[in-house]
Amino acid sequence: MSKIYTLEFSSIQNTQGTVCFTDHARDQQVNVRINIDDTGFQCRLKVEYPSKIADLIDLAVAIHGSDRLVRQPFDQPSCQIKVILPVRNPDLLNSKLFQEKLEKLMHWATGSNWCFSFTKRDDQKRSAEENTLCDLPIDVNEVALWSGGLDALAGLYNRICDAPNGLFILCGSGSNNIIFKIQKQTFDAIEFLFPNRLKLYRVPIGFYNSKKCPKNPISRSRGIVFTLIGSACAYLMGKRVLNVYENGIGAINLPYRDSALGLDHTRSVHPRTLVMVSELISILWEESFKIENPFLFWTKAQMCQVLVKNQAIDLAFLTKSCDKSLHQNPSQCGYCSSCLLRKQSLLAAGIEDKTKYYISHASSSIKQNYYLYLNNILEQVKTLYDLLNTYDEFDQQWNAITNQYPQLDYEILDYLELNYPDLSRNNIRDLLLNLYRNYIDEWNRVKSQVQATIEDYNHDE
Repeated sequence: MSKIYTLEFSSIQNTQGTVCFTDHARDQQVNVRINIDDTGFQCRLKVEYPSKIADLIDLAVAIHGSDRLVRQPFDQPSCQIKVILPVRNPDLLNSKLFQEKLEKLMHWATGSNWCFSFTKRDDQKRSAEENTLCDLPIDVNEVALWSGGLDALAGLYNRICDAPNGLFILCGSGSNNIIFKIQKQTFDAIEFLFPNRLKLYRVPIGFYNSKKCPKNPISRSRGIVFTLIGSACAYLMGKRVLNVYENGIGAINLPYRDSALGLDHTRSVHPRTLVMVSELISILWEESFKIENPFLFWTKAQMCQVLVKNQAIDLAFLTKSCDKSLHQNPSQCGYCSSCLLRKQSLLAAGIEDKTKYYISHASSSIKQNYYLYLNNILEQVKTLYDLLNTYDEFDQQWNAITNQYPQLDYEILDYLELNYPDLSRNNIRDLLLNLYRNYIDEWNRVKSQVQATIEDYNHDE
């Protein structure tokens, strides 16, 4: 029997917001303080702060809070999560179409069954909803998410080089102070190289008293939360497109193998996720909105080559890629899949990896796990290599890879056609095959070097 949880939120405010978290199986109830600091949006291009935009941000906070409080292990039955949230437009958010899209999106991203009930919010506004403006250049190139990660940095650098004029607006969110610090440090470093070309909006979500209940270690809805807040930012800056900078391998995130079920298999910026969030927002705002990933057909190493070309490789070492929640220094483990792909991409791009990893300081009890991620990644690379080298014909290669990974057809190709109307189905298939060919080639060139970074510490007892 699946577990049932209810999360009843007060009106989302800059301060003094709460959520009542009920675990029905344990008959436990905990009140947690939660708020959002969106005051930065007082500086915007749009004169109005529409109530639908504010509702979208409230929804993002509620999803973030719910996902953080409800533990959803991969090896247990999916749970039922009921969210009660006051909003300004309850009739619209309670509509059948919006509810169906939202519940389908949340089930796809988390594997759990979500139910939303939207009530009428009181009249109290957050400060950002007031008509306060500041001077911003009208020529905004694009609005993009800003994570402080290597993809975000390399993606932004590529986009700036392609557009010598105009402003790039970046939006970062979350509830991790360490990540916020990295976002700011990385932003400051690249802004120094491109003065007057960048503006960063940081929208922190605050949690207080959350130690009363265990934190969910796997945030499966993170991508949805960030894209919802980023989309609100894009609208307030006069844009109807939000950009996400993520390499195609990481975005698609094919499963490594059956025995590795749940191992870093996030759908944060999966093409289907981006399309589903775009559709949800378009329904709420009653106008077309898109979330796009301009680097879907690039590998991480290809994205990083711009840093080599422009002698800016030191910027890479300001970023954080690690999946682990390490609160000490170094803060990147060096052996999770994200750290390994970081190592692989930097080496394949011709960059000596000077990142400091925690792996060199780990205790012997942890060392047995060092190869878990690497072995799964290399097994996947071998599988892809065998599939693409068994046949010479394009159609045969595609059939071979989709027999092994059928989601490339029904989760990827079908949704990419919606986002890339100028490309034929065959064009998209060819781009995807080239993506994996490049990825395989990169691994074959640097595999021994990446393996050495693990072996060095496995023998250091």
